[in-house]
Amino acid sequence: MKHAVVIGGSVAGLLAARVLSDQYDRVTIIERDALPLGPEQRKGVPQGRHIHALLARGAQIMEELFPGILGELRAEGAVHMDQVSDGLLHQYGQWKSRFESGFMVHVMSRPFLEAGIRRRVSALSRVTLLPEATVTRLTTTPDKQRVTGVVIERASGEQSIEADLVVEAGGRGTRAPQWLKELGFGETPISTLRIDLAYCSALFQPPAEKVVDWKMMAVVAPPPALRHGTILEIEGGRWLVTLWGYFGDHPPTEIEGFKAFAKSMPVPQMYDAIASATPLTQLSLHKVPSQLRRNYERLERFPSGLVIMGDAVCSFNPIYGQGMATAALEAMELRRALRSQGVNGLPAYTPTLQKGLGKLVDMPWQMATSSDMAYPQAEGARPLGSGLLSKYTRRMLDLAAHDPVLNDAFLQVQHMLKSPTSLFHPRHVARVLLSRLPAAPSAPPVKVRPASSVE
Repeated sequence: MKHAVVIGGSVAGLLAARVLSDQYDRVTIIERDALPLGPEQRKGVPQGRHIHALLARGAQIMEELFPGILGELRAEGAVHMDQVSDGLLHQYGQWKSRFESGFMVHVMSRPFLEAGIRRRVSALSRVTLLPEATVTRLTTTPDKQRVTGVVIERASGEQSIEADLVVEAGGRGTRAPQWLKELGFGETPISTLRIDLAYCSALFQPPAEKVVDWKMMAVVAPPPALRHGTILEIEGGRWLVTLWGYFGDHPPTEIEGFKAFAKSMPVPQMYDAIASATPLTQLSLHKVPSQLRRNYERLERFPSGLVIMGDAVCSFNPIYGQGMATAALEAMELRRALRSQGVNGLPAYTPTLQKGLGKLVDMPWQMATSSDMAYPQAEGARPLGSGLLSKYTRRMLDLAAHDPVLNDAFLQVQHMLKSPTSLFHPRHVARVLLSRLPAAPSAPPVKVRPASSVE
């Protein structure tokens, strides 16, 4: 009877458990929190009160792992929107054109999505969820080269659980670097980009008299501006409003200050939208001191029988929405390894798998950090040529506001369907370098539909 243990019952852990359940006889998910039956906030997901969107690649993978789940979520209230035509976006000083792009995004609250995935995983006969349990340490063979299980702490006391494979998906607060050091594998190299970000969110009831033609509004100002905001329509017809600021310029946690923060943005539409909306929850503040990457792939040695995934490997600036899609890609990498090695061969293969997961993170890490490196206040190593890259990306975004070809190219990368290197295809480079910037519209663009479209 082959047994796999997954540490962490959030999205990364749930996706890992789904993949493991295909071949392991038993899969046990160990979660510190009590697990609600429905879409409720929980302590272990402090970012759960803030905006989330499922990028296209993440949505594709979730549908592959859980056939029909996206339809279920939409039937229960998740919002399905075209990112361009249903979005009202003021980016880098100009309004973006609105047209049918085909880039469909599923928008919902994080607890709503997580509850939907957890419901599917809980229904798997081989999976057991063990809530309100904390992993205190790993168990190993006498030579400490192979992980053989975990020790957990519960209200009833301490307990050892044996496993053929342990997946650590415990989030940004992971103790994996400490465990590896204690086992003699050395200090895990860390990469950081300090951004001193804080974002503040609340649910609002839109005013009944206000009719809008968008499902998302975003105001993203160019550096050196530090203040930004997004409104997303989520399940129940509510607005999830998130305002954020960098380098200590953080949004207030009382409603009048929150609205004043929105009013200070370069265009009035964000403030106008929420000025008469009714707050449904208290404002919640979450701070992200830095983007953080743990480079386990750079360790000289790594134990067999252990895999580390999700935010335990890399926690991005959450504003870019890459975390869940990256976790989904990691789950598929785990699936490929399991299919090629089998349950008997996978434990010995985990050092190679961990290197592969590190390589997989390169693309989203490059995207997220290069965007934040546009701020001179950001503290971290800047790759050679990063300044030139930022200028190129900025010009592409300026042009993409009006150019459907460049807009599509950028969305392909943003949604993790293509590598950032695709932005440097000769036809895109020529378009970026030779095109003229049109005059920016002074008013928000209206939603444009094809002539055959019927409301």
